[in-house]
Formats: sequence, structure tokens, C-alpha cells
Amino acid sequence: MKLIDHIAVLALVFPMMGSAYNTPAKSIESFEEGMPEGFAATGTVSLDTTRMKHGSQSVKWEWKGNDRIVFDTPIGYRKQRKLDAEDDALMTHADPTNMEILETPHGFFMWIHNDEARPQRLRIEFGRGDEVDCWFDYWLNFKGWRTIALNYDRGDMKGLPREDMTRMTIHAPNTGSGTFFIDTIGLSVPMNPRTVGANPQLPEIDSHGRLVSQYEHRLLHFNGLTPTFNLAPLTDGVVADFRTLERQAMPYWLDEDERAKWNDSKIAGIEKKFARFEIVRDGGNIYGRPLVFGNVMKEYFSEAGIPPDKLWDGIMNWRHDYCATLFQIAKAWECTASAENKAKLESLFMDLFDYGQDQGMAAGAGLGWIHHYAYIIREYVPALFLMREPLERHGRLCQAIETSKWLTGFNRVYREDQAYGWAGRKACDADDMQGLLSLRLLTPMLMKDSPEKARDLRHFSSFFSNVETAYANALDETFKPDGTIFHHAGHAYGYGGRAIYGSVCTYDILSGTSFQASEDAARRIRKVAQTYYDGLFTDKMMTPKAFASIRFSNYTSSEQFAAMLDTMGTPYEPLDGFRSLPYTCVGMKRRKNDWMITARTHSKYVYPFESWGRDFFAFPLFIANGYLDVAYPGSLDSLTPAEGTWHDGIDWRRYPGTTSVKMPFEEMATRVGKVRDEGGEYLFSDQAFSGGVETSYGCGVHAFEFKGHDKYGLESFTGKKSWFFVGNKVVCLGSDICSKIPEYAVETTLFQTQLDSPEQPIKIRGKDLAKFPLKRTLKTKQPQWLIDNRGTGYYVPSGEIKLTRSEQTHPQCHDKGEVSGNVATAWFDHGKAPESAGYEYVLVAGADSDSMKAFASRPTIDVLQRDARAHVVSLNEEAATAYAVYAENGATFDQGAVKSVNKASTFIVKADGEKLRLNVSDPDLNIYDGQDDLLPDGSRTELSIYEREWFFWPSRPNTVRITLAGEWKIDELVQPMETAGSQPKIISSANGQTVIEIECRDGLSAEVLLGR
Repeated sequence: MKLIDHIAVLALVFPMMGSAYNTPAKSIESFEEGMPEGFAATGTVSLDTTRMKHGSQSVKWEWKGNDRIVFDTPIGYRKQRKLDAEDDALMTHADPTNMEILETPHGFFMWIHNDEARPQRLRIEFGRGDEVDCWFDYWLNFKGWRTIALNYDRGDMKGLPREDMTRMTIHAPNTGSGTFFIDTIGLSVPMNPRTVGANPQLPEIDSHGRLVSQYEHRLLHFNGLTPTFNLAPLTDGVVADFRTLERQAMPYWLDEDERAKWNDSKIAGIEKKFARFEIVRDGGNIYGRPLVFGNVMKEYFSEAGIPPDKLWDGIMNWRHDYCATLFQIAKAWECTASAENKAKLESLFMDLFDYGQDQGMAAGAGLGWIHHYAYIIREYVPALFLMREPLERHGRLCQAIETSKWLTGFNRVYREDQAYGWAGRKACDADDMQGLLSLRLLTPMLMKDSPEKARDLRHFSSFFSNVETAYANALDETFKPDGTIFHHAGHAYGYGGRAIYGSVCTYDILSGTSFQASEDAARRIRKVAQTYYDGLFTDKMMTPKAFASIRFSNYTSSEQFAAMLDTMGTPYEPLDGFRSLPYTCVGMKRRKNDWMITARTHSKYVYPFESWGRDFFAFPLFIANGYLDVAYPGSLDSLTPAEGTWHDGIDWRRYPGTTSVKMPFEEMATRVGKVRDEGGEYLFSDQAFSGGVETSYGCGVHAFEFKGHDKYGLESFTGKKSWFFVGNKVVCLGSDICSKIPEYAVETTLFQTQLDSPEQPIKIRGKDLAKFPLKRTLKTKQPQWLIDNRGTGYYVPSGEIKLTRSEQTHPQCHDKGEVSGNVATAWFDHGKAPESAGYEYVLVAGADSDSMKAFASRPTIDVLQRDARAHVVSLNEEAATAYAVYAENGATFDQGAVKSVNKASTFIVKADGEKLRLNVSDPDLNIYDGQDDLLPDGSRTELSIYEREWFFWPSRPNTVRITLAGEWKIDELVQPMETAGSQPKIISSANGQTVIEIECRDGLSAEVLLGR
């Protein structure tokens, strides 16, 4: 039958259908059942069993100029529809409860093999009969397999898609001839637009609007960048540095212990793994089983109806099959002393390398769904590095270098005036840093000794020093000025630990050569590593709940990361003092390995939690509303059992230290939607004042002005909380606590702890209280003090304390049924709809009856002020006075060394003999003005976390002016304000008073020692 007749027949089978959605015959057509109905072509088409990407065969199309394929079938494109509870299988980190969530948009997907690269293109059209609705051009500048993946309605195609499209047409180039293999046509498959990126075959695809790095989709942009450093003649010293780099790099991928354990008998196992690829050479052609990246199968095939256990039948996986085997061969080649085995392994490696090139592991490859590919190729470049000499002998070295440059985005190092395509940005994605950074360094190390190699290494070192390890602004990644580490726009221990390790390895490889990183880079790496260790506690090296997010499991550091500071030349000494971490809104007081106290809050710049749905954790709503807890060597925190994530029976409205609304659990369970393709829940506050000041002598302040989020009806829930750290004590203050929610009480929790048994006592004024169950109200005609069953004390000078010891039954952490546990809880009940409630208590770490009794009889703290303008506390044991000033225009004071301050800020003054020590911080990161999620009616909405326009804006300086009694001068700048443009200075010192000015930035602290 002629093509035109075939089309006419199919037009009768599939008549035009107006705008109705046409259900496709198949989600995925992989030609396993032969040529599908409606599939016809000019030229020669046949089924082929030598090349395929899925199943056992593909379509071979031998074409000449102006040939075409016509596939008459319902295309199946549909506009995004709203999902409901019945679509649970389609939910990715989303929950349809009271949320409008759209399904993943659909796109076109196909694998194509080209017999030779040519400067021509295909045109692929979609429409109704001869009417073309949308189309795109696909460049043929490649040889081997490539992935075609692009969305219909995101601007990736020309024209306007319709739901009633019934024809796909593939137009061959106008001239010439050749052979294409086509497999697995997905006419309309779910396609996450965040993962569709430009490549040499589809160069006109625009990047997604998200401002996160998108490193895997900047490869085409990176590839177009060129060196800006001049070439310089090679010297003997530079050549010697090449060899030093090689020696220092080798142990990171093949250490002496692994070499010593090598036995040639392992080669048989490697050969067995290699045989699974079924690689066959036929002249200049190479064949083998399909090689596919996992996410392609997981997403694009999600509507194909293939059982999960059959999805990978006959398919090899990028990382665990291909890259892992390639790396194993390379290490075996390096270790074996047998010439015969070396030759055998070399042959295997070249076959596998060439097979990978044909399958699409090649320079310029548009691979499709390559999200997180830093995790996938981590063995690939080291394998090339180990085999650089055989690659050169076999004429593959240039190809290997080009592939490595493409996959690692190496050329980005040529432009320090930009990062990820944005001018002026200084950043390195945490995945990029942990997965690609050292691979990027290995890339020029593959090159033969040359001036070009030296230039690339100089570029790499400079970019590493000045961009990748620089402090990133706002929500950007990875290193922050306070030493925290960012991923997903927030502090993230899991990703961050790996990122620091990547930077440490890279620094170490470069050290002692002319390509060594700068000392500023080294200082920043040491700072983030120090901060990383500071938050790890117990002999298991774990973080307490103050640092938890997403799944809210407690992060455990890898043994691999234990010596990072040793590598940097400064062995770790456990923190004995206070740290303020403004970019994660945590205040942390630690006494080495005895105990660690953490306070956790949030702000308009720091989200309170990252939620990916109830399957991760259902009840994070109040956890950052003033969480305060103590870690001990045998007990990480109040809520974490020895094994597992949460104790059973926890009341999720009573996290220790928090002030919360006692709303029903069903009203506070996380409701994760999708905003502009982004899942997750990130409920920033609209209050900027959250953070505090640290000192060299261990005292600190953490302050928090809070307001609940409109999404949960908490916009009227406001207040001020502060914590003053001195010794093993924390003075905890609250004021101006308000709520206009008449149905539910507001509470501040002192503790909620799991009892080992119903009989395990707590102590009240030194007496054991073991009654169970128990419900009691402690009225404080005189100061009360308690010690919970973990050994933490609480001194309450006034107020009414509610106390229970009982079996609590509450929703399980994923909101899947209820669980029970024996729990002791103490809290302040502020009542329903309080107008200006407050509280005052002192937490004491590592308390016993004698120390609590002594403190209660003679408290070493005095609360001087607790109102809307400021919280002020005298820390008598340190001869210091600490301030949390909330008033926007500052405050004046009638007593003490400080007479006034010009704006909201935190500071501490301490008498130091005849001198005065002053520590100052402005917790407001001051990144932008106003409120970016405010609607015209005054309510707040949710925005995409990665499209906030201030994502990588810098913290702007705030000027704090403090007037002191007496005439002073600066004797010593003990702690400079690291990122400020200027350091503290005296504005005036006369007439019995001194005005000192401190430029504050990034929420950091400065400390000065003042003399007469």
C-alpha cells in the first residue's frame, strides 16, 4: 500500500475529534509486537534485533532525502488535570487534602540511533491529518543512541498542541541518506519539566524557571564557555606538579589497602559482570544490551503498564551496571602485575568504553531525565583517570576527555563572573560539590602534559577558590557565612556532609602544588567542617532533632568524614561554648561531649522545615517554633529513641521549648502541594528577627519573633521568645504571646519525655514523683524546680505549671493510625485566645537535686526586662548583661552599661576587669524588603521554593549603634564581623558616654574589647 493510501485508511479508523482528549493506543510503543497499526514510512523500514533500547527489537529506517515516517494514532496529549485522592499513585511528595495539585505535564519521548553525525536535522510534527499543530527540529550532530525528551506545552515545541491530535510525522533531512534506529516512542508520557534541558540536539529548550543550580541542565551552556587565562610555557616545576597531583589523587579512588588485598582471581567475577552486557563487535559497529538511566524508566514508563519487577528486564543500569563495572575493570588493570591479565582487562575496558559511547555516554549527549546524575557518574571519570594511558594507546583519550568535560560541566571553570548561568553568583550545588567537584579536577589530569593542561588546572583551582567554596547568598548553596551547609534552600546535614567531604578531597589533591587552593578557601572549608562537627553528638556522631528535616530522622555522620579537619591541618576539638547559626536559626551551647543544648526557630529567610508529605513526616508544623532540648551522651534528645526516629505517643503540639496552638492533629498535619512544578512545603515566616549573638567566653543569646502561617489559619498567632545561655543554664523568656483563635489553647512546653517505665520518676523540689498516671497543676507561690527523667532541670520563678505522667495515645509519625507511650510532660497553659501572655523559666543541663536547690536559693540570673520592646537578662555568674531588642527603632535603658541602641538587635556586655567586652549581632539577614508571598488582601500564599526572586541575593548590611555609659576606646577586635565591609568603630567618646557603630551582616557576631 502506498503511504498516502495508508494515511487515508487510518483517517477513517481515527476520525478527527474536535478538542476531545484522545486516549493513546499505548503509552509506550517499543515495537515488541511488530509494527503498530498506523505506522508507515517511505524509505525502508524493518524490525531489527541488533540494536534496541527496550525489549528485544527496534525499528530500522534506511532513509533518503525527504523520506518520512507517519504514525497515525491518537497522540494522547492532554493538558494538566487536577489530581484527587484517587490519584494517590501519581502523587510525588504531594497530598491532595485541601490542595489543588496538577498532574505531571506530558511530553514526547523517543530513543534514536544515528549511524553518523551530520549537520542536518529531523523535523518531528504532531497534528490532525495534514494539519500540523506543533513541531520541533532535532539536530543530528551525533553518532550512536540519544534520548529525545521535551514537553508539549512548556515552550519546548513550536506551535500549539491539541488534545485531539492523531498523527506524528518524522521528516528525514532533505538531502543525503543514512540509517536510523528508533525505539520506544512515548507519544505522551509524564515528563517532569524540571528535568528537561537543552542539549546539542535540542539547543533551543529554555531552562526551567527555578533558580536552584540545575547543574545537570546547564551542560550545553557550560560546554560553550572558553578559557580566559593565557597559556604559559611548561616548566619542570609544573610538570612535577602534574605528577604530584596524580599521586595525591590516586588514594581517593584506589588506596594502598585495596591494592594490598588485590588478587587476580577476582578477574573472573569481573568477566562475568562484563558478559552481562552481551557486547558484540561487527566491523565498525558495536552492539549490546540497552543501557539506560534509572529515572527514565521510573518516570517515562510510569503509564506503560509494565509490572515493576519486569521494568528492567534486559536493560543495563548506568551506575550499578555500567559505571561500576568500568571502574572495577580499571582498578583491576591498575592492580594486576600480570601482563596477560592487563591485556585482557584493557580489551574489556575498551569494549565497554566504546559500547558506552554508542549507548549515549558521550560528549554532547542529551540524555533525558538526568536529575541527580552526579550520583550516577561518580565511578565513570575515575575509571578514565586510571586508564588514561591505555586510552591514549588505543586512540580514545581525546574522546574520553571530551566526554568527561561534557558530563562534569568542566568548562564552567573558565568564567568566574558567573555561576550556573547567573552573572555575579557565587555558589556550588551540594550534589555538584560532593559528586562532580573531584571528577572535574580529574578531567584535566587525563590530558597529556601541555600548556593547555596547566591552564585548565589553573582555571579549576581559581574557580574552586573563588566561586565554589565562596559563601553563597540567601537560599543558594553550599557554604554559608555562619558555617552551615545548604541544599534544598536550607541547612541539610546529609547532603552537606558529603559536600564538605568533596571540597576537602579536592583541596587535599591540590595541596602542595602551584595549583593549590587559596588560604581563604581553606579557611572557609575549615569553618564549615568545624560547624558540621559541632552539631554531631554522642559516640554515634548524630545530630539531634534541632537539625532534622524532611524525614526528621537524626543524621548519622559517615566514618569516611571523621578526619576532614585532620586533612585540613586542624584536628577537631569538641565545642566548649556557644554558636549562633543564623542561616538555620539555631542557637547551640555545648560543653564538649558532656551535653549540648539546641534552640531552633525560623524566619522570613529560613524555613521552619522541609516537608515532602506524610509518608516522610506528618506533623512538623510547630517544631521550629522555639524547640529547645538537651543532648546527652546516652540520650540524643527527648523525642528520639535509641533505635528509630520517634518515641511512640508523642503529642506533636508539645515539642520541648515550643509555643504552639493545641489544634486538632488533622488540622495541623502537613498538606504538601505543588507550586510551579515544585513539591514540598516550606512555610517561611514573615518575621525577619530570628537568631542571636555569640561570644568568645561561651555566653549567647537567641531571639525569635514569630507569626503563624495563613495556610493553617495561624496568622493571628504571634509572640516573642528568647533564650539567654550562660554556663549550663538557659534563661527562657516569652512575651506578647497572642492568638485570635477562640477554639484552641496556646501552650509553651517545658519538656515532653518518654518514661522508661511507668514507675520512672521525675523530681519536684528534690522529691521523686513516680505516681502514674498523674495529672497535676503546680502553682508557684514560691519558685518551683523540677528535674525530668533525662536529668534536665527547670527552674520556674512564677506562673502555673501543668504536669502529666500518663500513657499518651496520639497519631503515629506518618499519620497512619495511633500509637501509645508512657510520657511525662510539663507546660504553661496560656489559655484560649491569649492577648499578651508570657512565661519565664530556666533550663539547666546535667542537673541534680543539689545544684538545683542551690540555684533556687540564690539564682544567678535577674530578668531586667521582658516586654514588647526588649528582653534583658543579667547573667551574674559572668558579670554580663544580655539583650534581645525587638523594637524596630531600638530602645533606651535606665540601668547598666548600655544606655540605648538604635535598632532591633542582640548584644551582650561583660565587665572584664577595668575593661568592657561587647558582642553584637543583628539577626535580621536583611536580604529583601517587604514580603514576597503577600497577596493584595493581606493574606499570604505559598511560593515555589526555587523561584523566589531573592534566591541568591546578598545579605545587606545593617548598622547598629550602641550608646555606652562612660568614655571608651577599642583596645582589641576579638572577633571581626567576617562579611562586613567595615569593622566596629567608635563614633564618639565624650561627655561621659560612648557611641560605637557596628556594621552587621549575615546575622554574624562581632566582639570588641573596650578600654578607657
